[in-house]
Amino acid sequence: MIGCGAVLFGIGAVAGCAGGDSTTPTTPTSVEPTTLTGTGTTNNSGMTVNGISLSELPATQTMTMLPFDTSGVTLISPYKPSHTGIDINTITGGRFLSPASGVVTLVQLNTGQGRPGTNYRVRIHHTSTGINSLYHFEVDGAISDQMQQANILVDLGDQVTAGQHIGNLMSQGPHAHVHYDMLDAGGRATVRCPIVYFASDVAETWENLYDQKIKERDDARIAENRGAVPSLPNLCNDVELPSLRFVTAPMILRLRNHKLF
Repeated sequence: MIGCGAVLFGIGAVAGCAGGDSTTPTTPTSVEPTTLTGTGTTNNSGMTVNGISLSELPATQTMTMLPFDTSGVTLISPYKPSHTGIDINTITGGRFLSPASGVVTLVQLNTGQGRPGTNYRVRIHHTSTGINSLYHFEVDGAISDQMQQANILVDLGDQVTAGQHIGNLMSQGPHAHVHYDMLDAGGRATVRCPIVYFASDVAETWENLYDQKIKERDDARIAENRGAVPSLPNLCNDVELPSLRFVTAPMILRLRNHKLF
């Protein structure tokens, strides 16, 4: 991390480090890249992103770690046609990790996207051909620039390893989550479900955790006489949920028993 008085994450200096934190977010500015200092070589010409060369990254790479610490996860929302990523809800301070080695090509405060409030973003490129992890931290509330800085644990141009702790979600409300995408050089035009990039055992762990968290949510709701919520069967889905207007409680039970909800 970079201390007070320095240029932070290629975004700009943050005033008031010695005084109280402001809760008013600032407008994000353009990212100013730093110089990448790599080790080793893969003989790939690679791409350049935000002025950072990807040439020292492998041409292909399988993700071998979950991109989060499972101990803090409270709910997972799946990939579907209208939601081209996976949402991971956590307790405040939920830890997010790099799923493979790579280089940090974007760090941004106050993104102005996602849920209302203060949101921040980190991107890690894993291959010279453009495969990257994109984390959008949506806190469901407002936090200061200083708190955003303190919970982004990498800088632009940093090289990271599989499992490295790269940031925390400072949850401020019940809908706080990290929207996690895996993208390639085609960006959102060619987006795929993130788990297709992961080793099969890691993908299975993620799928099982999704099922577990859905069950925990529904069990809690049933105990409070609120009833279960319709959910899609898998982390990766090519269909949407049916309209809730046409779904009854017996239908939910039947569909979930057939792994259709």
